[in-house]
Amino acid sequence: MNNPIHSIIKAVCSIVTLVCVLMIPGQNTFAEYTNPILKVLLFKATGGIRLSSDAALKSNKVKLSKAASSGVLIKPAASEKGFIVNGHLVKIDSMEFSSSQVIQVKKTNSDFKRRYLGKIELLSAKNGFYVINHIPIESYLEGVLNAEISTNWPIEVVKAQSIISRTFALYKREKQINSAWHITSGQFDQVYKGFNISDKRGNYAVQSTQGIIVSHNGQLALTFYHSNCGGVTEDPGSLWNGSFPYLKSRSVPYGQSDPKFYWQATLSDSELKKILIKSGIRITKISDVTILNHNPSGRVQLLEFNHSPKYRLQAKTFRQNAGYKRIQSLLFDVIKVPGGFYFKGKGNGHGVGLSQWSAKEMAETGYSYHEILGFFYKDIMLKKYRG
Repeated sequence: MNNPIHSIIKAVCSIVTLVCVLMIPGQNTFAEYTNPILKVLLFKATGGIRLSSDAALKSNKVKLSKAASSGVLIKPAASEKGFIVNGHLVKIDSMEFSSSQVIQVKKTNSDFKRRYLGKIELLSAKNGFYVINHIPIESYLEGVLNAEISTNWPIEVVKAQSIISRTFALYKREKQINSAWHITSGQFDQVYKGFNISDKRGNYAVQSTQGIIVSHNGQLALTFYHSNCGGVTEDPGSLWNGSFPYLKSRSVPYGQSDPKFYWQATLSDSELKKILIKSGIRITKISDVTILNHNPSGRVQLLEFNHSPKYRLQAKTFRQNAGYKRIQSLLFDVIKVPGGFYFKGKGNGHGVGLSQWSAKEMAETGYSYHEILGFFYKDIMLKKYRG
């Protein structure tokens, strides 16, 4: 902690810490936190699923016998609306299943098998049905933490992740309050794997920060986060054409302990052509790839693929179609090599908001969750969610 950089960051973050201490002196200072129900789209089932539980399953629309209630097979009906429940056609648009214990959801045509707290709703749709988990937000978070980070990391960063995941989910809930679901369970929102990944450290982090959210000007902040910023975070205005005063690009002197901090990938000429075809560009030969310009954070913004004619492509589109595991971030250089092109870069993810591996290092250095959040989100308050 003798490093002057650490001292400066500590001083800046202490302002947010002071605000947090004033805002969260005790649970009873605030209006009662109600632990809102979140509707999470798990997947769309095109085949069958089997629901089971250690206790009796109950349905709001279908009468289940005691023998059947421990295992219910549901398939989409041949018509657009309806279900086949244990072999019987039921012409309804939706139904819910509940139990006093966790409910196991198993796809009949794959190895997918997970357990969920709360209710399971099935919503009929064309060529299948949607599977939606209705779950209290605090229980939902227990199924997020080990999917997004490791709960074996320092507890302060696990607490910070609890708060930003809660804030993100509640932000989506408010925006989608009248929709069939509020949030999805995949990486385009935040990964949710249900009760399977719940553990004591994650539960402790959730309970010790219960109801606490990131607020800006009295509103829920959109708390984007990612794996590793590669040394500098990104302004969402440079990436998605939407700017927020609390999400600004800044230098981050943490995160190099991440084994994926530096990355490299070689794409053959044929692989590159397939990526371009996927992007709507057909080219017979690629003589060179040129980086035309960068964002202020140093991330690649526009690429040019040189031959006759030349084609330009947004770097974010290229990365998406190449695959996020191949091109980990937009902080890269590219050179031509025999048979293809060599990409060398830093970081992992879009770079907006909190950098998880950087936050891990900060926690290891002694930062509290207040200070970590104050570093990555500008001019924020932490407070209890009042709905």
